[in-house]
Amino acid sequence: MLACIGLWLCLCAAGACASADAAPSGCIEVEVNGERVPDYACISRLLAPASSPSPPAPPLGSEQRIRQPPSALGLANRAATQQRMGSSFGVSTQPQRPPPPPPVIRP
Repeated sequence: MLACIGLWLCLCAAGACASADAAPSGCIEVEVNGERVPDYACISRLLAPASSPSPPAPPLGSEQRIRQPPSALGLANRAATQQRMGSSFGVSTQPQRPPPPPPVIRP
């Protein structure tokens, strides 16, 4: 019987130690010389996100569209236009038809 009581006391003491090791739910503020000093480590633990965050939501279709390269969207860019126009890129346009003939003077 005495052994059972001793075992029970040991288990109770172990349970008390385990509950003392658990993190307290509130934070303690200390007042020194009339100035309150909060426990920043405790506040950081309370404000930290949950240990297993949920996966991020998939991006919207409009966000995926914005992230596409301009060539996939059909937009012109400088390199593509320069490749297409070749040596005439940046040069003013020249008429391709011949100059008009001089007026005919009748004798």
